[in-house]
Amino acid sequence: MSVLAMRVTPAHDENRVLAFPRCPTAERVAAARELSDTQRLELERLRWLALRSQLAPKADLERACYLLAGQPTASLDRYATAFFRALCDHATSEMTVYRPGAAQISDDESWLLRLLAAWRSGQDAAAGALVSWRVRPQARRWMRFLSHGMVRALDAAA
Repeated sequence: MSVLAMRVTPAHDENRVLAFPRCPTAERVAAARELSDTQRLELERLRWLALRSQLAPKADLERACYLLAGQPTASLDRYATAFFRALCDHATSEMTVYRPGAAQISDDESWLLRLLAAWRSGQDAAAGALVSWRVRPQARRWMRFLSHGMVRALDAAA
């Protein structure tokens, strides 16, 4: 007696997990994806900064941080370029930042907005935890420094 084994390939839509409509977690996730007008403008600005940083040459993270620490009035562009270039190299997984003007928001962009909000509200431990969640251990200290400096520069430029 032989047994016939069939390999069933599910359709593309069957691989996705959908939350139940009345699920409180689904409501929380959907609410987190809705941005206010100020958050939307800030996200657009961050997307442009991330895009521009890809054009800059890759610098040594530690050296860039030492140079920025020695210049208390360093520009937003310098902080953002160092931050996004280092994030490309030292993130635990590939970061997804959509092009400017995109209607959707990625998980990584949501993380970035939460990081900025934590620094602004004075929650240094929460900001450190957010950095630790997405950055490799050897670069966490420098990424905390760069993200905090970028937030100060964003607030000063506004």
